[in-house]
Amino acid sequence: MTPAPPRLPPFWLIVLASWLAPFSMHIVIPMMPTMAREFGTDFAAVQGTLTAFLVGIAVGQLIYGPISDRVGRRPVMLVGLSLCLLASAGCALATSIEALIAWRFVQGATGCAGLVLGRAIIRDCHERDRAASLIGYATTVMAAGAACSPLAGALAVEYAGWRTVFVVLAVLATVIVGCGYFRLNETHHDRLQGGGGMVRVAANYLTLLRSLRFVCYAMCGVFSLAGWYAFVAGAPYVLTNVLGLPPIAYGKYVLLVVAGYSIGSFAAGRLSVRFGGARMLVLGQAIVLAATAVQLGLWLAGILSPLALFLPMMVVTMGAGMFMPNATAGAISVVPGLAGSASGMVGFLQMGFGALCTVAMGAWLGDDEGPLILMMAAMALASLLSLIGLRLAR
Repeated sequence: MTPAPPRLPPFWLIVLASWLAPFSMHIVIPMMPTMAREFGTDFAAVQGTLTAFLVGIAVGQLIYGPISDRVGRRPVMLVGLSLCLLASAGCALATSIEALIAWRFVQGATGCAGLVLGRAIIRDCHERDRAASLIGYATTVMAAGAACSPLAGALAVEYAGWRTVFVVLAVLATVIVGCGYFRLNETHHDRLQGGGGMVRVAANYLTLLRSLRFVCYAMCGVFSLAGWYAFVAGAPYVLTNVLGLPPIAYGKYVLLVVAGYSIGSFAAGRLSVRFGGARMLVLGQAIVLAATAVQLGLWLAGILSPLALFLPMMVVTMGAGMFMPNATAGAISVVPGLAGSASGMVGFLQMGFGALCTVAMGAWLGDDEGPLILMMAAMALASLLSLIGLRLAR
């Protein structure tokens, strides 16, 4: 008799744990000009807090996935998020930009436990297309919550100071850990056996990287998300330094972008089981390319305004929201026994490339939005090539 699949923990808890890391990232972005003034440094140095956070998420996901394949999802998630609340307190007490960068790295490395293990838990309990559907629904809720975070961060700067934000993040981590202790059941019962330590971990990752299907699935999402992080790193600069708008403007306009991603990921949740992941990948990619072409055309025509920047990006993220859950579910389904490791590797690649894009934006941005537009166009093209590679691999 085939054993029954494990029972999915409360879906709201999976969403809440997965939501903590992206919320922690986006809420800080409007505060970066203020932090630069307080610490007496330039904007590029404060951008290091964003880069450090992304590097932390990348490194953390690379570790949590294989550990959870061996010892289970529940203990790894609880320990990781417990450390995250301590890191958030460290950010609130930082007295220099160097200390803040270091604590942001730790915050990203620990807070991503919910992000990487949430995907693995869903895959433990469901087959690929159903997993893609649930990941889409989870992403919709996360995006809706994250949509409010830049505006919340901007308001916090104006009325309570930027350090208050990190106190709130520490409280949120505490609440999630408390709920997880009582409601998070273990879902990974077919655990990897045997020793090997880091050698075994490296062998598992090598197994995944040798699979062309895994690499192409992963890179479809990696390049798409890298374009998003390029936008996150560059758009506040364009609004404040090129267009002369106040920091709160980013918190308002980015609602359009996150709304687009929410619509796309909700569509993935509704349609992935009905039409299949392959069709959703193609549809989402087509929307991304069309909107990127419009954005590129507006720049070449010399049209620069907040709406000319954010409306096409809204459509780009809508397309990305359609195919990202399916790309992720496809990647972590290639070798089902290594779902945790696959989720960790996908997250590592996504955040690693995202961090590189933020560094590139900090070095490349000048007196117009050109570098930002060109970077996003390059990432959209690279994602298309990955999708073509996936079709060839099949």
